[in-house]
Amino acid sequence: MTRQELENWLISKGYTRDKFGHYQKTIGETIIRYKMQANSVRYEKQARIVNHNEWLRFVSGYYKSLSITLEGKLTGMKR
Repeated sequence: MTRQELENWLISKGYTRDKFGHYQKTIGETIIRYKMQANSVRYEKQARIVNHNEWLRFVSGYYKSLSITLEGKLTGMKR
């Protein structure tokens, strides 16, 4: 999979691109994002800690290892 293919899939799932080039979505009170990097992507959730926010990485993967299933789900991410 290429980065552009992943970006197209994220847009189709309702994610919006932020000013840093990452894709975010708010679900309830939780903000989740796909942090786009040169060769890989990270799936992260925002943790609010006292006076600032931190991003916690759950899984990541190289673009070349990712694919979309027939059901429209992303596969290839590792812990």
